[in-house]
Amino acid sequence: MNGSVAVIIERSLWLLNIALGAFLAARFFQLKLARNYRFFVLYLLFITVRSAMTWAFEPGSVIYRTIWRNTQPIVWVLYVLIVLEICSLIFKEYRGIQLLGRWAIWGSLIIAVALSSASLMPTWRNLRTQEVFQRYLMIERGIDFALVILLLLILGFLLSLPIPLSRNVVIHCILYSAFFMSNTMGILLVNVTGTHISQLVSLSLQGVSALCLLAWLIFLTREGEVKKMVLRRQLTSSDEEQLLGQLATINATLLRASKKIG
Repeated sequence: MNGSVAVIIERSLWLLNIALGAFLAARFFQLKLARNYRFFVLYLLFITVRSAMTWAFEPGSVIYRTIWRNTQPIVWVLYVLIVLEICSLIFKEYRGIQLLGRWAIWGSLIIAVALSSASLMPTWRNLRTQEVFQRYLMIERGIDFALVILLLLILGFLLSLPIPLSRNVVIHCILYSAFFMSNTMGILLVNVTGTHISQLVSLSLQGVSALCLLAWLIFLTREGEVKKMVLRRQLTSSDEEQLLGQLATINATLLRASKKIG
């Protein structure tokens, strides 16, 4: 692809994502769903404002990288809070499993960040801007990998257990998993193969992001917040009751254990 054409497409997709992000955030407020998905809405607002601020600068410029470097840790925190929020939404009726999910998220993140930081610490000082950018990508790769594993486990729960959830929660979980995992794969590709494919990766991620944002706008509705659905099908009523009973037992056990620890 011609370089100038790629730049035009990238900038156009960038603008499209800014517009879709702003519309989606407004949509959450319009549907009065912002409180239920507050960390995701906060992420939308933050990332939209940052994208609008940096759109005028070239991605390789010092100003762009400085803004990105100083704001990306906030994005990492929001990633974690969104996954915690998804866990809370899915296991709303299972407080014990919800607590276990929180422990798993924080524990895996602490390990991932510690390992990433330890591997980079000896070479962190006296780095050039480009090298600092690469180090940030490596740290993010560790955080993203931990969160991807947890998102896959959450999706596994949804597919294996007959938990009735609101249609919006199911759609949100699936779309966010696709959105987040595509970003993770993009960062992994840049880390492994080098920055020479960064523009191609950027174009791909911008496209996936726009599709996900559009899907959120189309499929999230006020009615979907109360309409229940179950991803797992082909279960008899007795099997479903048995699985839900086992889930309730596990939840009660975890609740008792958490009270003893507390």
